[in-house]
Amino acid sequence: MSGSGNPVIWITRPEPGAGRTAERVAALGFDPLVLPLTEVEPVDPEIDMEDAERAGFVAVTSSNAIRLAPKPLLDVLKARTVYTVGDATKAEAEAHGFVQVVSARGAVDDLVALIAGREKAGSTGVYLCGRRRTGDLEGKLAAHGISCTLAEVYAAYSVSQPTQKLTAALTGRRPDAVLFHSALSAHAFCGLGANAGIELFEKTLFFALSERIAQALPAWAQARATVAAAPDEENLLAALRAVFAL
Repeated sequence: MSGSGNPVIWITRPEPGAGRTAERVAALGFDPLVLPLTEVEPVDPEIDMEDAERAGFVAVTSSNAIRLAPKPLLDVLKARTVYTVGDATKAEAEAHGFVQVVSARGAVDDLVALIAGREKAGSTGVYLCGRRRTGDLEGKLAAHGISCTLAEVYAAYSVSQPTQKLTAALTGRRPDAVLFHSALSAHAFCGLGANAGIELFEKTLFFALSERIAQALPAWAQARATVAAAPDEENLLAALRAVFAL
């Protein structure tokens, strides 16, 4: 607990999302602790702009892909229908000027079903994505006869902060719960947990956006992990609220 008596919730996702999550956590009556375990940065997508111009649609599984994509590429794709994995990514696309945006409101398989139900076999799209991907969107679409040109517009890394700095911060404000938005942050936590000592988290609960993310946690943390009912932050925070009953 914090000095205010409110549960301390450690937010592990990178900025700028961490700040937005912190605001939502605070509004629920918790004490947010923003210590990202991952960071993202833009990279050259190395896509042929003629391929982008020929694309009939755009697929996106992370708001980072919209936020960090180079403007010339987004400008070429502006007239296309954008299919997003969830509402947060849809909102990001709309904020960047896309007009035709449809959300699958789920996970990668839901996005595949949405695109396959709206696009004809033989169609080609652009998949705005990171260098590290899960779910095999392009492979699953290929099974429906739909192809995707990859545009890897960002890279995600484990945080470069020294373990000692994170450990000191966590010792000062021991978290009552930890939120995980990605498997990469869960993997990063595995190393931190080993170095910081399990005793630092002996009373901590863990909340993951999906089962895949929960499974990336160390076994001792999985035993105290709660998975969101659906892979979005709304359900992640609903799970947090339900357990702490604030």
